Amino acid sequence: MASRLHPVIGLGRTTIRMGSYVIAVATIIGYAVLTMFHGWKTLPRVAREVLKRQILFTGVEALPFVALIAILTSSVVVVQGTLGVGSKELMGTLLITVVFREIGPLIVAFIVIGRSGAAIAAELASMRVNREIDSLEAMGVDPFDYLIVPRMAGVVAAMIGLTIAFVTCCLASGWLLLLLAAAAPPSLTEYAAMLSAPLGIGDLLVFLAKTIVPGLLIAAVACHEGLVAATSSTEVPRAATRGVVRALSAVFIWDAGVTALVYLR
Repeated sequence: MASRLHPVIGLGRTTIRMGSYVIAVATIIGYAVLTMFHGWKTLPRVAREVLKRQILFTGVEALPFVALIAILTSSVVVVQGTLGVGSKELMGTLLITVVFREIGPLIVAFIVIGRSGAAIAAELASMRVNREIDSLEAMGVDPFDYLIVPRMAGVVAAMIGLTIAFVTCCLASGWLLLLLAAAAPPSLTEYAAMLSAPLGIGDLLVFLAKTIVPGLLIAAVACHEGLVAATSSTEVPRAATRGVVRALSAVFIWDAGVTALVYLR
């Protein structure tokens, strides 16, 4: 009888662990969002400096790489669209659907996870190993306000800015590629009309849903993995790895859910 119940017990324990993890991450996000909206002015000045450094590292320093990926992405989309679509109207719909709604936010999320998610998890895990977080608490500094809130705000701001930069660079380079590859390339006015025709308020809502929430998820997962790391130096790379894997899973699940709600409603 015990052997028959063993798979059920394992499934129950796994479900409880997953539920506890989701609740922990949701709690971090909820408290951070409330602090951003209601208590931002009460944060110490040093926390605002952490925010500036986070935006610099996550957003500004990643711009060249994001621009490169955007150009390569647009070249693939435009070449495939030119060869397979042919119609200007359908070409505009393809660019908006692929770049603005789907690929743009997802690729930027991957870049942010690889660069900043792993770095945040490793940094906080290192602080846990070196007892720096305990020292902050001993000095009366709230580790959440000093370590978590500015990093989450910085990642969300960088996600929005990088996604806008990605989409802009992708669409601009797409027009230049159309001038070179299309048999009858559109003018800039025609190209803008092609893009604006399929664009609606719903696309803006989807864009915000796929940038703001993934930014919160990436930062919350990375911070959680760093803070719960054990006080051993070997835990630092493990925390970074767990942060990357779990942030990718969370972003994929959220992105798939938003897409399903948009297209299956």
